[in-house]
Amino acid sequence: MPPAAELTCVHCAEKFPAADLVTAKINDTTHSFCCYGCRGAYLIIRGAGLEHFYQRRDRQAGTLKEAFNLRFDDAYLARFVRHHEAGEEISLIVDGIRCASCVWLIERLLLKHPAILSVRVNFATHRVLIRFTGADISAAQICRKLADIGYLARPYTFDELQQSAHREMRSLLMRFGTAVFLTMQLMGFSLALYAGYFQGIDPQTKSMLEYFAAIVTTPVVFYSGYPFLRGAWISLRNYQPNMDLLIALGTLCAYFYSLYAMATDAEVYFETAAMIITLILAGRLIEAGARRKAAAGIDRLLKLAPTRALRYENDSWQEVDSQQLQPGDLIQLKAGDRLPVDGIVARGTSEIDEAAVTGEPLPVLKEHGAQVVSGTLNLNGTIEVKVTSAAADSFLARMTAIVERAQTDQAPIQRLADRVAGVFIPIVLLIAAATFIYWHLRDGAALLNAVSVLVVACPCALGLATPTAVMIATGRAAEAGVLFRGGDILEAASHIKILAFDKTGTITIGRPQVVGITLSHGNEQQLLQGLADVEAGSRHPLARGILKEAARRGIIPAAVDKSTTHTGLGIVAWQGNTHLIAGNRRFLKEQGIDLPETATAGRSEVHLARDGRYIGLVTLDDEIRPDAQQMFNDLQRLGYTSLLLTGDREDVARRICSLLAIDTWHAELTPEQKALQIEQLAPAAVMMVGDGINDAPALSKATIGCAIAGSTDIAVESADLILTRPHLANIPFALCLAQKTLVNIKQNLAWAFSYNLIAIPLAVSGLLAPVYAAAAMAISSICVLLNSLRLKRHGHLP
Repeated sequence: MPPAAELTCVHCAEKFPAADLVTAKINDTTHSFCCYGCRGAYLIIRGAGLEHFYQRRDRQAGTLKEAFNLRFDDAYLARFVRHHEAGEEISLIVDGIRCASCVWLIERLLLKHPAILSVRVNFATHRVLIRFTGADISAAQICRKLADIGYLARPYTFDELQQSAHREMRSLLMRFGTAVFLTMQLMGFSLALYAGYFQGIDPQTKSMLEYFAAIVTTPVVFYSGYPFLRGAWISLRNYQPNMDLLIALGTLCAYFYSLYAMATDAEVYFETAAMIITLILAGRLIEAGARRKAAAGIDRLLKLAPTRALRYENDSWQEVDSQQLQPGDLIQLKAGDRLPVDGIVARGTSEIDEAAVTGEPLPVLKEHGAQVVSGTLNLNGTIEVKVTSAAADSFLARMTAIVERAQTDQAPIQRLADRVAGVFIPIVLLIAAATFIYWHLRDGAALLNAVSVLVVACPCALGLATPTAVMIATGRAAEAGVLFRGGDILEAASHIKILAFDKTGTITIGRPQVVGITLSHGNEQQLLQGLADVEAGSRHPLARGILKEAARRGIIPAAVDKSTTHTGLGIVAWQGNTHLIAGNRRFLKEQGIDLPETATAGRSEVHLARDGRYIGLVTLDDEIRPDAQQMFNDLQRLGYTSLLLTGDREDVARRICSLLAIDTWHAELTPEQKALQIEQLAPAAVMMVGDGINDAPALSKATIGCAIAGSTDIAVESADLILTRPHLANIPFALCLAQKTLVNIKQNLAWAFSYNLIAIPLAVSGLLAPVYAAAAMAISSICVLLNSLRLKRHGHLP
């Protein structure tokens, strides 16, 4: 072909003939590549933000690993690093994870570095969560460490997740399609050879058929089977055998023995080599599709946050990356736009659909000064919003991060599978070697039986057993408005026997209203004025109820000079020379105030004393949540014990328990006494459900602490399980889901162990041909995934 017809590959910069042209259209620009490999490499490098690699004059064609080693941009990766209590963390999508041994290798290799605090690899999603001290190692250095052992990492984003899944599926389809087409041709040659074996065939025809078989098998082994061969080489280079090594050994043994057999006039097994690759690729293809379905829960959360936003800067509206938004920025949302961050409406009026966040189907009218949260939908009108938190700190980002951690953190039941994975491959290699020696000494089918052992062994099922079930369960829970903080929390929830509840804001809606005023001295105006002055700085629901009533009567709280809050009891304040005490009956008695007996029909009371003289009290009533009755009925039916822990009076607790059929109660408790009650319930597994600062100690002491939407920040931080929607019915839903998940994990592990315990001996005994072994291995992983996918249908209580 004349030189004019030659093109230059964008990736490797090599010349190639136009007949080999492979193109990709990116941003309306068509790029030319010499092969699909260069095209895939270019898309991965560009997806990682490393386009400037192609601008290097000194760059040379090389492997993708070399490209990643050359340029890992710290500034780019810093956008994806989050801060936590011990340092920094980053989530990565990692290509090349094939089996549980890969997980074992990545975790142990990275943990050798003293600055890396923890590594969690999710085998089902190929997501890696790494926590490290940023002063001693950077995200770029971590990615280079992964590249050094053959694993390509990119920051975890929704776009990257989608692109990675698309690349994986496209590559699998191409390799599988090639394998199927050529294997079908191969089977025609193999059938002719089989017929010749039984009915006779002349040597020339036999030799010709074997050559044809070798020709069509070679692309299947070295192109379609390339991912396995590459994975096997990486495992050998890192002295950590993995499943790819078993597949590669089995395939190459059959392939090269067949080449040897052609020269020695023995029987060839090309079809065995090709069928192993084809069947395992078919399994991988189905597995990839199942994993995408399994990750649908987190995908839906990620889709709620738009990647672009209109920000006002330089006297105009500029489209920017949502990750660049900072508190104080002004953004514009038109009808149909979702909020990328949390903020306050600065201009305009519109209805906001908050169903994705709160579960409420009706839109909410938002006007100037109203708070809006990320992930909600602007239905009509254009509004301008002042950003109050960066994208990484928004409500949706925090909720998504909790789900991501839950899907990455391991459940304790996974530890057994991890221990087995560390020694599984070496043991299988020893068994295969022993099988070959045994059958060779007995003049049997030594090679075929050894290949069967290598191919039938399946550590994948062990690796998938727990993470897929946890991922699907946490995703399903997130869709319903329940966030588990980790796989360990999900497992712990399955063992819960007792549930303890706070009253105000948990069983009740948390908006008490003043329903009565009882005076001993003065008038109602003076009583409400004194209470409003003391309670003005409090965030307690009872304080908000008093302040609302005071505002309704036109009372404006006056400032106090000094105040001391006694959590769960009351407040002591000084206003000039005036000494004010506000709180419950017990607190005022402890302060030496003489109180008359009152009858308030089981409702909350807040008393006031001024300069040692009792003034009176206000009575408040808080509406019980509409689904509380159904929740307690469900818990009782499911065999759980319910318990009310409240700082309120005994008659209030008794009234609530009689209305809702709560098993038992403890009243007039301080936060410390609530925590002590939880401790005394040990060793039973206890869940504490609360919403306020005074619940934080009890939430921390419980086996599982549960906080409800609208809770204080400290309650949410202390909680292991968070209800993002104020629906108490989600509590029995979450407990039943946890129980079903644990059963599902046990079923998966039982299947994985049973499969290997049965299949490997069958292969050793010569009762399982390599082709059937490959099919069985692929099916074993698919069975685990399909069993886990049943959790997506969990929606009703038993």
